[in-house]
Amino acid sequence: MKDTRLLDKFNEIKQILCRYDYYIHIPKRILHLTNGELKIPHLMGMQYIAKEGMFEGDRGVYMIKSGRLCYDSIEKLIRKYYKRVEKQESMAAMVYGKINNLPRINEMLRTESVLYLYDITANPELQLKTDYLLVNQQTDVVLQLGIIKAVKSKEKICHCNSFMVDYKKNEDYDLHYRNLTHCYEISKIVREEKETKRVEVIYQSLEAEQREQTGIEKMLATAGIRADSKLIKSILRLNKKFGIYHTMDMLNDGAGLLAKCVDKREKALVSDFLALWE
Repeated sequence: MKDTRLLDKFNEIKQILCRYDYYIHIPKRILHLTNGELKIPHLMGMQYIAKEGMFEGDRGVYMIKSGRLCYDSIEKLIRKYYKRVEKQESMAAMVYGKINNLPRINEMLRTESVLYLYDITANPELQLKTDYLLVNQQTDVVLQLGIIKAVKSKEKICHCNSFMVDYKKNEDYDLHYRNLTHCYEISKIVREEKETKRVEVIYQSLEAEQREQTGIEKMLATAGIRADSKLIKSILRLNKKFGIYHTMDMLNDGAGLLAKCVDKREKALVSDFLALWE
């Protein structure tokens, strides 16, 4: 039976990183994160299993898609490329750790993370070439996503250019970020489907949600509407689901709200709001 595990992981992360654009809101700016499939082999760590460029970029994508490079062949290539047993074991653990945890980028973007401005002088020995480092604390591991500014881009477009997994059982699990001093508060992350341009807020900090709730309360009070907690929470859910702040004109347009729905869950969300609104 053909080993498709590497291809399955490739397709899983492609759905996360390539189907959508992400907008990371930090003070005074928004980072627009967009990626193509050519980035995926590098994020998987394919640059470590053989000569530079052999399994990266378009060649790496072709080798994975065609099945010429599969999950079981990685360790064989590492044993061929590295002579010392200790090095073979450490490289295999690192590469497989990247591959297996890469789909958890979906969790990173949906939960609280810290975005550091990456200063290479803080860790010169690591030679990590990136502009930002997104750090997400899990129970047993720390997931780290390197984000780099696109070259010659007029807009603030960024790409993912590295992915690291450090295990908390190891003493130096925080090596990549412990000397970084400049970090940003992420107020929210908005996901936009490339094909349909539909947007959704997939993460919002407690502080940002509180600020938005206060804004909703003031808006309703100005319109002479009693703002109970159920109504406010319902409007907050609408804002997140459709990725926009709904004004009074939008909230009064029930037909327009229903027209945006593409599935039963969205229709139920809007219907629940309309029942409270009436």
